[in-house]
Amino acid sequence: MRRVLSWIALVVVLGIALPPLFFAITGEPHAELPPADARYAVSGNVSVAAIERGRGPVAVLVHGLPGYSEDWGPTIDALAQRGFRVIAYSRAGYGRSDRRKNDDFTPDGSATDLLGLLAGEDLRNVTVVGWSYGGAAAIRAAIRDDERIGRLVLVGSAGPWDDAPRDSPIVSVLFSRPVLRWVTAVPPVAAAVRGAISRQAFAGEPIPEWWDAQLAANFDSPYTLDTYLRESARFRFEDSLDPAPVRRPILVIHGDQDRNVPLEVGRGLAERARDAELVVVEGGGHMLPVTRPELLAERIATFAARTGARRR
Repeated sequence: MRRVLSWIALVVVLGIALPPLFFAITGEPHAELPPADARYAVSGNVSVAAIERGRGPVAVLVHGLPGYSEDWGPTIDALAQRGFRVIAYSRAGYGRSDRRKNDDFTPDGSATDLLGLLAGEDLRNVTVVGWSYGGAAAIRAAIRDDERIGRLVLVGSAGPWDDAPRDSPIVSVLFSRPVLRWVTAVPPVAAAVRGAISRQAFAGEPIPEWWDAQLAANFDSPYTLDTYLRESARFRFEDSLDPAPVRRPILVIHGDQDRNVPLEVGRGLAERARDAELVVVEGGGHMLPVTRPELLAERIATFAARTGARRR
């Protein structure tokens, strides 16, 4: 036990002391973020950057933790080709979006931003697609105010999960800001960390060549680490994410090999909801918008048409 504590202490000291020295010698790391197509005001003098494609009924895509709008990859164009106006925005603190100016680093905070975007653009009967943490935000938004939300699609979504793992003290240290800043900035270490994250998320499905550069750019955005750590510290798979109060129809799409949010969570969401359909993707991991864009877009389009999404 004493040896373990000594190693933890060493990690903390190195994590705090080495990054400033490294950056003083080499300069801050930098990876280029893609430009935004549009910006939308959401709440509290915060605006979010977005990719916008297509014309037709509106589909708003809410990414996970950490993530940003580009994570949706080919799903954006696949939905646009099926007649949607797609708005995929980077949540506050990610990508080119503004930093969150309040202290609400919770799904409710992201739900407030989502509702602010819908109200600011006077969007109604919207198909809201939430992925992972974004699903939690979508659920909270629909519970609080579903006037503008026509339906929810939950992709590998977080939800109530009684057996969710709890962080150990060692994990808390390893995921502290100084240590994460260090491991995501030193090129060989950062590449190894990104590789481990990707293998976990893709769960054996092919990882596109462009994915690693995109992940690097995400972690290089100005507020990503701070926002990620604050949201992670406050997130729980709890009953506040129960979709039972949601009055709108819900489509749950979940991979049976998802290692980040297991299928049992998706099944639970579908069972708890008033009006839900569950689609289990055989062999699918957590990255369905990247690995199964056509399947995802087709299921969403069929569901939206069946539940009243119409062309303007």
